[in-house]
Amino acid sequence: MDVYDILLQAGLTTSVVVVYLIFFRKRQPEIKGTYNQPGWNYPLKWWLSRWFAIGRWKAQCVSVPTDELPRTDLNEGWDSVDIRATSADGATVLLGIRKLCGRRPTAEVTVYVKLADGSSYRLPKHPDTATCVLENTEGAWSASGLKIQVLESETRLRILYNGLLTSVDDGDIQHVTFNFIWRSATNPLRYPEDWSTDLAAQALALEQWRDTDWPYLLGKWEEGGWMQCGAVQGRFQSFDQQGVLQKDEYLRLRGIRERSWAPYGYKGRRRSVTFTASSKDGTMVHLRGLSYRNVLTQCISGHVRFPNYRVESIINTDFVLQDFSETVKGIPKVHTINVSTRSRKIRMVLRINSDGGKLLSGIPYQQELQYRTMVVSLDESAGSGILELGYEPTEISDPTARLSPPRTLKWLSASEVDSVGYCLPFEARAAACTDYVGGKGASLALLASVQNVEDYKVPPGFCLSIRALEKHLDANPKIVAAIREIEAANEDYEETNFKDKCTKAVELFINTEIVSDVRDDILAHLKNLRDATTKQNLEQRFAVRSSAVGEDSETLSAAGQNETILGCTSDEHVLRAVQKCWASMFAFTSAYYRRQNGQTCACGGGVVVQALVEPRAAGVMFTRHPDRGDASRLLITANYGLGETVVSGSVEPDTIIVKRGDNSHLSIMKVELGSKAQRVMKASTGGVTTEDVPETERGLPCLSEADALKLAQIGVAQENLWGAGRDIEWAITKDGIYLLQARPITSLERWTEEELLHELDTPIMSDDELTTFANTGEVLPKPVTPLTVDLVLYPLMITMNDMVSSNMEPWEDTVILTHNRVGIALYSTSYRKVSNEIDMNIRMLEMAIHGRKVADQNILNVAKRRHPPHWTDKIELMSTLLSCLLTSKWKMDENIKTSKEMNIKYDINEPLEMFEILLKQLDNMKRLSSNHSYTSAASTSSQFIAMSVLLEGAIDFTTEHCNEINTLLSSGDVLSAEVPLGLAKLARELESSGKLTEFKGQDPKKAMDWLMANLPHIHAKVLEFLEEHGHRAIMEFDMSTKPWALVPEELMNILQNIKVTEKENPKRASDDEIIAALTTPKKSSTRKVLSWVLPLCRRTVRHREGTKAHLILGIHKLRLAAIELGKQLVRRWYLPHHDLIFFFRAKELTDYITSRDPALLRKAIQRQQYYPKWCKLKYSEMNTGWVQPLPVKAPTVTAGDVKLEATSVCGGEVIARACVVKDISEVHQLQQGDVLITHATDIGWSPYFPLLTGIVTELGGLISHGAVIAREYGLPCIVGAMDATDIFKTGDTVRLSGTKGLIEKVQIADKSKEQQS
Repeated sequence: MDVYDILLQAGLTTSVVVVYLIFFRKRQPEIKGTYNQPGWNYPLKWWLSRWFAIGRWKAQCVSVPTDELPRTDLNEGWDSVDIRATSADGATVLLGIRKLCGRRPTAEVTVYVKLADGSSYRLPKHPDTATCVLENTEGAWSASGLKIQVLESETRLRILYNGLLTSVDDGDIQHVTFNFIWRSATNPLRYPEDWSTDLAAQALALEQWRDTDWPYLLGKWEEGGWMQCGAVQGRFQSFDQQGVLQKDEYLRLRGIRERSWAPYGYKGRRRSVTFTASSKDGTMVHLRGLSYRNVLTQCISGHVRFPNYRVESIINTDFVLQDFSETVKGIPKVHTINVSTRSRKIRMVLRINSDGGKLLSGIPYQQELQYRTMVVSLDESAGSGILELGYEPTEISDPTARLSPPRTLKWLSASEVDSVGYCLPFEARAAACTDYVGGKGASLALLASVQNVEDYKVPPGFCLSIRALEKHLDANPKIVAAIREIEAANEDYEETNFKDKCTKAVELFINTEIVSDVRDDILAHLKNLRDATTKQNLEQRFAVRSSAVGEDSETLSAAGQNETILGCTSDEHVLRAVQKCWASMFAFTSAYYRRQNGQTCACGGGVVVQALVEPRAAGVMFTRHPDRGDASRLLITANYGLGETVVSGSVEPDTIIVKRGDNSHLSIMKVELGSKAQRVMKASTGGVTTEDVPETERGLPCLSEADALKLAQIGVAQENLWGAGRDIEWAITKDGIYLLQARPITSLERWTEEELLHELDTPIMSDDELTTFANTGEVLPKPVTPLTVDLVLYPLMITMNDMVSSNMEPWEDTVILTHNRVGIALYSTSYRKVSNEIDMNIRMLEMAIHGRKVADQNILNVAKRRHPPHWTDKIELMSTLLSCLLTSKWKMDENIKTSKEMNIKYDINEPLEMFEILLKQLDNMKRLSSNHSYTSAASTSSQFIAMSVLLEGAIDFTTEHCNEINTLLSSGDVLSAEVPLGLAKLARELESSGKLTEFKGQDPKKAMDWLMANLPHIHAKVLEFLEEHGHRAIMEFDMSTKPWALVPEELMNILQNIKVTEKENPKRASDDEIIAALTTPKKSSTRKVLSWVLPLCRRTVRHREGTKAHLILGIHKLRLAAIELGKQLVRRWYLPHHDLIFFFRAKELTDYITSRDPALLRKAIQRQQYYPKWCKLKYSEMNTGWVQPLPVKAPTVTAGDVKLEATSVCGGEVIARACVVKDISEVHQLQQGDVLITHATDIGWSPYFPLLTGIVTELGGLISHGAVIAREYGLPCIVGAMDATDIFKTGDTVRLSGTKGLIEKVQIADKSKEQQS
């Protein structure tokens, strides 16, 4: 036997022994405490895991779904959404909703907010997190005041909170609201799919491999999830016990949003550690360690997001679970962790603060969670973070805090009930269906269903269903024709015509007898109602109320829009009242309200017929204070007699605020006596009458404290039954408390101006991010409209990203959005590929974009950290520029062809189908945008060549260089010069006609007709000009812009005022003359090369301008199609005017056409209202970090001697013209943007609220009509401003502060005088 045989046998023997020891020997791994430790064979096990087992396991794993909403396939365990974010100033948010799955899913809610000043807030129930039974909410997670709404899957969230939080500093429970927008900055990072193979192998190599299933041990607990890095920003406000604003801070934070689930819950989990850290330079680290009992005792995973937008999995770390805080007492003050990814190592220094808190999860408790804020350093870049620790609880017990009961009162949909007849008693199941009886009728039916157990009464009654109105209309085609006329009057809206059509329909309803079948059914149910009133010892008097479909809904109040008739006694009286209710749905105020809110003209209409009780006092109760939705304060308004005076705001009622404390303990907080000058009582002859209240009763409260507390107790119970705040109408009689209505409070989730301003912001992930508005500020000097963002800007951004680099990271954009403005991300464009020193290439690019030098050493250092220079950069750059130069002409030709072939069909009657055709133009827009990007790059390349030649190797520019470069680049004909030349030519034609003076005297709107009649040859040339250039305009990239083709009167105005030049075509210098005139070239060869380069420059500029012109033409075709779609939506009563279409996002418009959700329309209306204000914001050309508008030097406002304080009902401040209207007949004085000052408003004012910027009334309370509408529109409003209509006069400039509750006359200093001084 030779040496070779001996070695072979030894090797085989060794292999057998190793295989036995690894796979077959039943040997417990070494254990230290509760953690498995590496054995002698760990390296070999890691190698086998890394290169064999992990791949097999991941291959059989089901792909992690990126569901945004709670999963429906989990029957046990938990499912959650969490947001963890911090900022360098110490501000922190930790938010989450966890669904404990089961037969009755329970919601666990986490809310922790720390402000920059160190003050922090948490839920009053903490450490308990279980709050309520989780209800399904469309498009959102929602529980206990926290709502996380999905705006755009994997991209954008809206996070709302309106409720009570405990101030950690002093223990006080305060009302807190916050409105945040989350914006993702990375693709979803899935677990376990994106768990690095190296770290997964480490976890698996620590386990004992007992059988052939060892490669699948990592999937034992089936936990999964996904997360994204991103930024969250928004407004936090807290209020004291009186509702006075205490803290008001705008937060900007960076962090993680995570979706995670565990089918087995906490079963097996022993502890967890999660670090979330971000630094000022844009680095973000997420590191997590999980330890389970007996198996998988150390599982480490994580990711790093780098400043250059790249995201990499952590493949190695020195973090060891057993060495870090095994108990809460062991949390260190400072800890250092090193992590490695494929490209970089990062040293994390964590300074762990003592502030934070404790949470308990599971029912009974199964996990104790500790969280702490951190000050961090990531490779010496300062930052902040959150530490979360999970432990097994020391004792198993149930939550101490009482869970909120599940919602029991729910409206039914038509699919949940059987077919219905003409009338339904409150007791019928179908009476709870809003689709059949309207919101008011359905709410009364539900109120009646629980009255016996909730210690209140509902007057007996029945509902007329929509079937009754449908039957009546089927039998009366004249009424149907009249409704169609109202519908048609919306297209070219003119108020007088619209009112006339409404009046005609109302008269037909009133003068047409109810069809016999419906009449008989009403009388049969009325007979039963009379029997019921007799049994309950109620008078034979009835209230007949309209109940339109969509009225009193979650998103639309329609408060007081339709008729209510009180005190009906005879059958005939009731029938006439039904006719009036039907008629009121088509009266001007009601029809106009539906028009403004996108509801159909021919709406379904129910009617409620109900016994009328005779109260000693009645009014309205808000279970949450209506000002900001404060859950700790209930508001009750009351007057003697029937509640009509309170609801209509015709008298000043008593106002009572009831404080809701811990465990819903109630106490009277404040009582304000109103004047209560009049009351509505029953009339002896039927109906009702208004009478004066005796002086002796006016000075007394109409409600006792016991009555108020009893009402408040019922209000709290109602909020629990409905699962949300309620606006309740009530009455107190000698027999007890009656509830007459319970509608949602609709204004609490209204979008704020700040939210809409920042909704589309690109997340700024580092404090040294560099954004410029140079170049983009020229072509898009104003905010872009939302539809433009989706149909124009996004295609442009995609193609620019492709143009700049072939290896752009996901979510890295060359163009960014902030404050609805378009900017350029300089580190992704100009400074994406830099040299080790600032060279002439950088300077020339800066000259092209900024017209000046920008970069300094700090900018260069940041650029190099993000994208370290590589020798291939210049090769790639030269290749790209050469490609652009060679294909420039072809790109222009393709744009011409594409724009001409963009023929969008307008003859489609279905709005959704037409919009889908519009969306299909996105491919054309990408092609047009791409070609323009290429020709722009070609033009820039040729200019670089010209500048390089002209500089003759110089290392810097001089003023002379700049001037001569401008001379070179401005020479030659370009398409953009054709517009001013064409205008000048038309002006000369007009002057030579001899009728220029007469033309200038024409109304611009009629000037085209004048030209056609008096100068037809010039009219023809104007039409030719419009055909060629009519689609061009300022802000021509925005779809909402109206170019000359749409508003030729603006062209006429220009022609009427343009200065006529004498020379038609001034002689231009030749190329040789231009080059000969240059003074900076020192070499004759330079001039020779420039003579070759100059034509190239001109050619590429023409190509650039050509592709731009046809890109603009493509945008104009989109604009025309959108306008046509908008007009179609106006005809179908989706929109009040067609221009509103530009203020929808594309998905919003699709959803709105499908659902008619009024909340989407209101959002678009708000955007349009705020747009002029946003246009006035100014920004620096260069911005570092978060972009902020420049401080606006407001004109000096001097307060006058007229000032009036009153009750605030809706916050905000405005300085505007006052319009004093003492009677609605004077309403014609109103102008757009006025502050209305009047005695009181009622339903007749509804059409004029969209004109206003603020409201002041002498009469009314917190729930008066003016107050309700002001909150719905978000207008600053004060009420109870006595004598305001006499103190102020129309034309005064006033400052109205809804926040402070005052109006004062002011004077605004003349700007020109200020500047002179």
